[in-house]
Amino acid sequence: MEVLKIKKGKLIVVIGVGNLLMGDEGLGVHVVEELNKRELPPDVEVFDGGTGGIALLNLMEGAKKAIIVDAVLGGGKPGEIYVLGVDRLIKGVVKFFSLHEMDLLSTIKIGKELDKLPPELVLVGVEPKKYQEYSMDLSPEVETVIPKVIDVILGLI
Repeated sequence: MEVLKIKKGKLIVVIGVGNLLMGDEGLGVHVVEELNKRELPPDVEVFDGGTGGIALLNLMEGAKKAIIVDAVLGGGKPGEIYVLGVDRLIKGVVKFFSLHEMDLLSTIKIGKELDKLPPELVLVGVEPKKYQEYSMDLSPEVETVIPKVIDVILGLI
């Protein structure tokens, strides 16, 4: 199996994570699908991280900045957007539900301990509505914020 890594010269990676079979939990993958339809600066690479767990560290290797997109539980209303740096993530400001191979917070903590994170890591998270039932569809509350999420990501690039 080939391990995906960023191409030399790519300074910014955007990684969407989630499970497309679990409704809003697949948000990150839906967002990167939309980003792949756009023309982005040449120093930006976009990945579908799926439920990659620890393999996400390989996608970030060599990057100056990583933007991770995922559904997170922050206590807000469905569709609420969160933008958090690595320190706030590690403090547990938002919660991840473990439908990934390894939850994102554990992956980030391991990456930090091993000094494998890029100098800048940002999470763009969205509060889900439905994530505990099988569905390929996003809830209307989450689907309608995808353009705003993309605007946030483009602003971070």
